[in-house]
Amino acid sequence: MDYIRWLRERIGPEPVWLVYATALIVDEAGRILLQRRADFEAWGLPGGVMEPGESLLQALHREVREETGLSIRVERLIGLYTSPEFMVRYPNGDVVHPVTACFLARPAGGTLRPDGRESLALDWVSLAELPPLPPWYAAMIADFRRHDPAAAFRTGAPGRLASRPGETIRRLRARVGSAPLVVPATSAVIFNDRGEILLQRREDNGEWGLPGGIMEIGERIDQTLVREVWEETGLEVEPLRLTGLYTDPAWMFTYPNGDRSQPVVACFEARIIGGHLQADGAESLEVGFFPPDRLPEPLDLRWRIRIEDARAGLPGAVVR
Repeated sequence: MDYIRWLRERIGPEPVWLVYATALIVDEAGRILLQRRADFEAWGLPGGVMEPGESLLQALHREVREETGLSIRVERLIGLYTSPEFMVRYPNGDVVHPVTACFLARPAGGTLRPDGRESLALDWVSLAELPPLPPWYAAMIADFRRHDPAAAFRTGAPGRLASRPGETIRRLRARVGSAPLVVPATSAVIFNDRGEILLQRREDNGEWGLPGGIMEIGERIDQTLVREVWEETGLEVEPLRLTGLYTDPAWMFTYPNGDRSQPVVACFEARIIGGHLQADGAESLEVGFFPPDRLPEPLDLRWRIRIEDARAGLPGAVVR
C-alpha cells in the first residue's frame, strides 16, 4: 500500500490507473476461493496493487499470501481487464481506472486464514453457488469458465478517449515529478504478408522498437494499441491476440528528461486493416518492415524478446 499512499498524497482522489494482480484460485473440488473485502464489504477474488520494484507475478504471490495465508501455483493468465466499465470509486472518494491481470492458480501450501485487514472472511465456493459479485470479478470468472487458453482482453465496454493523447502521463508528472511510476502501456507485433515485422525508430532515443504507447484513462488497452499504431505509423490495425505481459522491474525505463517508469506492457499481435505506412515525425522518425533475421540496430533486448514470444505462437500469453 506504500505506492498508493505516496501517489494519493500527491494527486488526491482524482482518477489514476493502478495495476492489479488478481488470483482465481481453484481447489481439487473445482471450488473458487472468495474473500470478503474490507473496503467494499463485498465478495471478490484475492489480489492487490503492484508496487514499483516488483513484477506482476511477485505482486500476485505477495498479495495472496498476505490476504489468505496461502502459497499458490500459477497456471496461466486468464485475462487482462482494462475496460472503463470497471472503473472504481472507493468509499474514501479515490477514483481508479484498474488494469487487472487475473491468473488461474492452485493452492500449493500455507494455512487458510483472513488477515482481518483486507480480507474479512474467506470461503471456498462452487461455481453453482456464487454470491453476487462486482462486475469485474464476475467477468473474470465468466472468462475462466470458457476454458480458452488465449488470454481475454476485450472484456467490458471499450470506452472512449476522454482527453488528448498523452494527457494522463503529463498530468501525473506535473504532480510527482520524475519519480518512478507503474505505467500501463502497449506494444504491437505486426507482420506483413512476407512475414516481416513493423518497427519504428523512436524520437526520444533514436533506437528502433515496436510501435505502441501509454494507456489513457477512459480507454481499454486494446484501443490504446489501435490509437498509438495509427498515430505513429499511419496504419489501421486490429489486435488479434495478447501475446505477452511484460512487467519485470529490470526493464525500469529512464527517459532522456529523467522521468522514471516501470512499464506494464501488454504486447499484441495485430493485423493491418487499412491506412498507409508513414512516420509521424514526432514519436516515429522512421518506420519500416524488416525480416526477423535481419532486424535493424540498435534494437533493445526487450523488443527482441517480445518479437520472439509473438513468433512462438503459444496458445496463451507469456508473462515476464
